[in-house]
Amino acid sequence: MSDLYSEWIVKKKSPSWAFAAKVALVIVTAILVLLSMMGFVILLIPAVVVGYLTYRLSMNWDLEYEYTFVKGEIDIDKIMAKSRRKRCAVFNMEQAEIIAPEGAHQLDNYKNTPCKTMDFSSGIAENKKYIMYTSHNNEMVKVILEPSERMLEDMWNTSPRKVIK
Repeated sequence: MSDLYSEWIVKKKSPSWAFAAKVALVIVTAILVLLSMMGFVILLIPAVVVGYLTYRLSMNWDLEYEYTFVKGEIDIDKIMAKSRRKRCAVFNMEQAEIIAPEGAHQLDNYKNTPCKTMDFSSGIAENKKYIMYTSHNNEMVKVILEPSERMLEDMWNTSPRKVIK
């Protein structure tokens, strides 16, 4: 069997209030810097803190998720502001119980299952989402994904009984 490889990047929708909050934080930082230059040197510390906070928050508001499917494993990375990458999770298809479109009747058996939810989707309601129930760190988790058609095909080729298209 040949190695199946596919990857897909999903841009997460920023909160509607994120731009206004970013502008407000930049203005507060600028005001604090100007006041510290006018003689209120003690305000330089809050200016640095608010500036750093603005930087960190703006990185978290500009998110992308990269799904990589290789040899029966789904790796999910979070890319912040197109500059930093962090591994979120690795799921093995052997441990997955089902992967189906959101709202599929095959997921009805899992609705009352107590589990943690991990959302790696864009947050856009119109996009087609898939739900995966799997074991992760010895507990059942519900994973929300937006894989590409090729990735779904590769997952189906790996585990045809577990993937519902």
